This record gives sequence, structure tokens and C-alpha cells, in this order.
Amino acid sequence: MGLDAYLEDEFGGEIDQFMDDGGLLAAAIPAGDAAYPMLRCVDIEGVTAFNRLQLAVVIPELERLSEGAQPNAKPALSRVLKMAKKAAAEPHLYLRLLGD
Repeated sequence: MGLDAYLEDEFGGEIDQFMDDGGLLAAAIPAGDAAYPMLRCVDIEGVTAFNRLQLAVVIPELERLSEGAQPNAKPALSRVLKMAKKAAAEPHLYLRLLGD
């Protein structure tokens, strides 16, 4: 099961994407972990979208998660972190996560 990530504009147009074919991103997400208030709410079987205000909390959580992640998950987390930072830096951009 994978968790694909998309950087989208306000109309749902894709600017960038990460396809989690190996399921590494999905496995790294701390579902239900209270230490990650935003990432714990990611629905790895559905759709989760973050706006610019929410990404101000999501980005530090992704950074912390990446620091302690397994080496094989770090590239996936780094890619998603890059998209999150771009979405947080510009208006009308969103990070959308789509589970299987």
C-alpha cells in the first residue's frame, strides 16, 4: 500500500508528484501518534490535504520524522518535505496525500 503525494494549485492542477510505489512513505507516517498532531491525521487509505497554514505545523513534523526514519524511507520523506516547503512558501498551493 502506498501513499502518493501531490503538490497542487488551487484548481487541483498537479505541479509535482511523488508516487509511493514501494509503500515507504505510507509505512513512515506516524498514524495515531500524538507526538505528530498533523501527520497522525493522515489517512493512508484515503485523501488528506494540507494548506499553507497547516503546512507550518506539518513541515517541522516531517523534518523530525525524517531524522529518525529508516534509511530506505528518507528519500521519500525528503521528496515530500520539498513539496511541502514549496506549498508553504506560495499562496494557493496545497500538499495532497492520496492513499491506496
